[in-house]
Amino acid sequence: MIEVELRSFITKEKYEELIKKYNAKCEKQITYYFNSKQDFRMMKTKEYTQLWLKTGKMHETSRLERVVRIDNNYRNDLESMLELLDYEVDIKWFRTRSKVKLDENAELCIDYTIGYGYILEIEKQVADEVDVADAKSMLEKDFRDLGILVSKKEEFDIKYEDYVKNWKDYVKDVNEEEFLK
Repeated sequence: MIEVELRSFITKEKYEELIKKYNAKCEKQITYYFNSKQDFRMMKTKEYTQLWLKTGKMHETSRLERVVRIDNNYRNDLESMLELLDYEVDIKWFRTRSKVKLDENAELCIDYTIGYGYILEIEKQVADEVDVADAKSMLEKDFRDLGILVSKKEEFDIKYEDYVKNWKDYVKDVNEEEFLK
């Protein structure tokens, strides 16, 4: 599938307003970005572990996405395999995410990531490149309906570069096991 997504930095107040508006359930996530030629990640939650691979450049509007979700019973074996394959963690991402289904293929994600900020992301999965433009138009309408402007890709690129350089300082006081509780 191709993930089409638009995102915006939002204030803490807007974050709390959206959580309340949608009565959204929060999920704690730790994402490990690996040193890979592709955008390859592993995410841990209390409920499951997930691997995913995205093609293209970070923060592009659309990218091919592959996701594999596994039961946490296999988490240690998966981590061991990745280590044996010499995948090293470049950064860790500690996020609280609330998801809301907008329709059968679209999802609204209300996020807070330690050291990165508050973000609203709306994404839609499409099967083919020809559907990307229509999906993007629908997402733009969703943002207009919420009265939120889409942040520029460059703004996310700058913030991400800062996070890559400083993530260890941003999360130095975070205990992984406690975070996922």
